[in-house]
Amino acid sequence: MASFTLDGTTYEYLRPDPGHPAEEARSWEYGNYPKVMATVPLAGGATVDVYAVAERWNPSFILVAWGDDEDHKHWAWIPAGNVRRVTDSEWDIEEYRRCPEKLRPIRWGNRLPGFLPG
Repeated sequence: MASFTLDGTTYEYLRPDPGHPAEEARSWEYGNYPKVMATVPLAGGATVDVYAVAERWNPSFILVAWGDDEDHKHWAWIPAGNVRRVTDSEWDIEEYRRCPEKLRPIRWGNRLPGFLPG
């Protein structure tokens, strides 16, 4: 079973079978993957929400990719109803939260996270 560690907690997650042949899967343009919040199914029936990017989709599932605490990448096909797009401000806040405190002034300067320049 696959596992990842997020915010110091280790999760064993399921990889649902998308149930459709690969030729039915579509891809977003490389580098322009939508930023999403995905509800990942865990062993034992629980779930955990992760910030991820959506890479591929078919009629029922979306392939999402996310990084863990050690920046290892993980992928899973998630039912489409368990994935929602996030705003750039939501993504910015999550990046700030996961950034080491000593590096935050370099990236954000005096700008508060989530308040993106227009």
